[in-house]
Amino acid sequence: MLKNRGKKRRPTTVLIIVSALALLALTAGFISQDTLKTVATDVKSSIENQGKPKFVFDTEKFPDWATVGNVYTNPDDITDDFQGSKDDLPVAGMNVNQCERGSNCVKLIERCEPWSEDKPACKKLAQSTMNTNCFVSVFYNERKVDPEQEVVKFIDNVNSFGGMTIQEVGTKTLTMLTPEGRKEYTLHNYKYKNQGSDTIKQGNAIGYISLSNGHIDIRSICTEASQVDETISVLSAIRLEP
Repeated sequence: MLKNRGKKRRPTTVLIIVSALALLALTAGFISQDTLKTVATDVKSSIENQGKPKFVFDTEKFPDWATVGNVYTNPDDITDDFQGSKDDLPVAGMNVNQCERGSNCVKLIERCEPWSEDKPACKKLAQSTMNTNCFVSVFYNERKVDPEQEVVKFIDNVNSFGGMTIQEVGTKTLTMLTPEGRKEYTLHNYKYKNQGSDTIKQGNAIGYISLSNGHIDIRSICTEASQVDETISVLSAIRLEP
């Protein structure tokens, strides 16, 4: 749980874009107010987040993919009833959602701010992200890992849930620009099947980048495993800056 500092709740349309983070159950933290620019997503950081690493996404190349920027986790805001290790909490993360083709949702976000549910742009933004196939998430964590061992741990964790089956359907070698240069990583694509439930997204791809001072966790989540390829170029347009 997080301590309540009286911060205002994020607008509904913005929460739609970042709601996938909660589904992953990988991060808990306050969402900093970010500013979307035409060329790239930049962060208008609060004082407490200045100096932290941040992810940048080239929105000009992908106008039908939307992000509100970086999510920062502040460990001091975790209360005693938090279940898990603080070492597993990411320092920063970004979620990028696929929008309906031709929606130009990057511009919709710009026109929606400041948010109001009565604005046509806000209504269209919410609608454009509701019925699309995929989203991607990237997280930076200061814990050092072995990428292949992390994949094994991830699969073991999935298999620990009763009724869930997982099958690897392919891998791809990708790269990401980081403060330590361009790093190569393997994206493992898995097909999920949950007995008794047809609502789970079946396409789940994972990858890890090892850094000298931590690691990057990369995820692509799609309705079908065959749709993960739609996220490859998007992942290639994300970089981590110091």
